[in-house]
Amino acid sequence: MRRGFNLFSIGGIRISIHYTWFVVLGLVVWSLAVEHFPQAYPDFSKVTIWLVSVVAALFLFISVLLHELSHSFVANRMGLGIRGITLFIFGGIAHLGKEPDDPNTELKVAIAGPACSLALAVIFFVAYLVLFTEYGRMPIVAVLEYLWYVNAALVAFNLVPGFPLDGGRVLRAILWKRSKDIRRATRIASLLGRGFAILLILTGLFEIFVTRNFGGIWLVLIGMFLQQAAEGSYQQVLVRKALSGLRVRQTMTTDVIHVSPQVTLVELVESFFFKYRFNSFPVVDATSLVGMVDVDQVKHVPREQWHMVTVRDVMTPVSEEVVLRPEDDAVDALTKMLKSGWGMLPVAEGDRLLGILTRRDVMTLLKMKTDLET
Repeated sequence: MRRGFNLFSIGGIRISIHYTWFVVLGLVVWSLAVEHFPQAYPDFSKVTIWLVSVVAALFLFISVLLHELSHSFVANRMGLGIRGITLFIFGGIAHLGKEPDDPNTELKVAIAGPACSLALAVIFFVAYLVLFTEYGRMPIVAVLEYLWYVNAALVAFNLVPGFPLDGGRVLRAILWKRSKDIRRATRIASLLGRGFAILLILTGLFEIFVTRNFGGIWLVLIGMFLQQAAEGSYQQVLVRKALSGLRVRQTMTTDVIHVSPQVTLVELVESFFFKYRFNSFPVVDATSLVGMVDVDQVKHVPREQWHMVTVRDVMTPVSEEVVLRPEDDAVDALTKMLKSGWGMLPVAEGDRLLGILTRRDVMTLLKMKTDLET
């Protein structure tokens, strides 16, 4: 979900659009303009139908955004640190800073989205009834009718008790609270999620090959996405359980090779990348950690300029997103690495470099613990 661009921020939550969003927006507009509104409102002109379709599609995604913002606002109140939401081809996803630590938090965060969609469905339905009663079949009435229906459908879809849908998270919270075992609760909810995903795939295939309705391909794609997400969610729980209690200081490497910010890119490539065969290095000025530099940053500089450009010119400056602390949880450290896109992050106390932690370090330790426990 990294390819896209930022739109704006709401309450400290960054809203981004993935490139695939434009694909589904176009398809939704097309399907509304070609099939839905011409059948439901045949008296509308073609221009009116296309305008209504565009407005309805945009408000559909606004509804999805409000759904995700509801999750995010509740999650932030619970201390889960939501920093961004990305709209993409299958809707939207909120980027959790960390997973809930208890079932009550999980339940509150999970139910917030469907509650928002239900409220929107009621609001749009009431507005539709009032305007339809007063003015009859007009464009705004058509948009409101579509919006109350689609938000009601979002509630029904998201409350299916299969992980990672909201209903699956609600189910996991209930099972987790009863059994005190998040691993078992996630496994059950994930299995149900996979079952629902397979049902969607089979239904989509039936529509494609039996009824010749090629709209079924969306059911297949959504089913495949949900199946992968359900399996991935269970694997994440296994990782968290295996790494539970481990701190960065227990897994980091203390023998660190670092570079000076005054080093030119020519020297960086020849004396560091080629010599040590690492893709990235911490940047230390005297005794202070000031940033990180990697191969990709060098690749963006024309080769003929390497002898004039220094590491300071291309490095990523130190920030909380690219620095770990010795007492950080190993799971949170791995999450930070995955989100940042760095395969290695420096470990520092203040501005003093203490070591580095790589994904390979964490995954090697994870494999060792898993092997010893089986």
